Amino acid sequence: MVLSSLLSTATSSSSLVDQVRFLILLLIVTLIVALLSRRLRVPYTLLLVIVGFVVGLLPFLPNQHIDPNLVLYIFIPALLFEGAWNAEINRLEADWLPIVLLAIPGLVLSLLAVAAALSWGIGLPWLLALLVGAIVSPTDPVAVIALFQQLGVPDRLRTLVEGESIFNDGTGSAAYELVLAVLLPTLGLAEVSGNPSFLNTPALGIAGEVLWLIFGGLLLGFGVGWVASRLLRRVDDHLIVITVTVAVAYGMYLLGTALHTSGLLAVVGAGLVMGSYGRKHAMSPRTIEAADDVWEFIDYLANSLLFLLLGFELA
Repeated sequence: MVLSSLLSTATSSSSLVDQVRFLILLLIVTLIVALLSRRLRVPYTLLLVIVGFVVGLLPFLPNQHIDPNLVLYIFIPALLFEGAWNAEINRLEADWLPIVLLAIPGLVLSLLAVAAALSWGIGLPWLLALLVGAIVSPTDPVAVIALFQQLGVPDRLRTLVEGESIFNDGTGSAAYELVLAVLLPTLGLAEVSGNPSFLNTPALGIAGEVLWLIFGGLLLGFGVGWVASRLLRRVDDHLIVITVTVAVAYGMYLLGTALHTSGLLAVVGAGLVMGSYGRKHAMSPRTIEAADDVWEFIDYLANSLLFLLLGFELA
């Protein structure tokens, strides 16, 4: 028993060392790519994917794969919070109507177009096609925004793309749950699927679930972001404030998921409130500058590693 425990510890330690080495390798590659992209004037994210693909083909490197949980629990909350933290509320308010139209009816139209192409193109059953449409329609603009910044596109276009991507997750989640609730009984999988919340629910209850998925996470994020901002008014320490923002960014995703609403929208709601109300009323100029620098670095690091890992996955 003792020998088995020691061997297990040694194996896990060896695995940890390999992971640390691989992480250092990734950081070195991202640094080299960042310098090359400036010299070659090539989009940074595109070059990261290409380099990751080429490096991933090398036979002496470990065969690494992206863990979906790594993306959901590490990368996405950080990227969403940073985007919401730096979002310009005035621009979002000025363009709220096209953003809402893109995030709700626009996403539904995209979902139907994807489903029609899959159903008529390759003969996929309509329910399965709708499910795939619900999965791929809520777009993420990380690569697009990075290109916008390099190409100098108009600020309003960037605001519309960022705003739509901030709020489309709730619509996509609701559509996914609805289609899944209809699909599973037809496949005889309702008993083994984890019992989705829409199954065996009256029509009024379904409407409530849809509204909670679309708006619940955002309202939850607004509330927690406001409370955190009020508490930070009593603290004038940039390290504590930055720690709170990181805890809120990741905690809101877990809380929203636990309450069966959109954890991503909960992160966005908290980031919007803390980046606007909290920045103005609870933080000193030094704290704001420090927090901006930290979140800029987190965004850069998360983007770099994510696109480089995507290249590895393609390889």
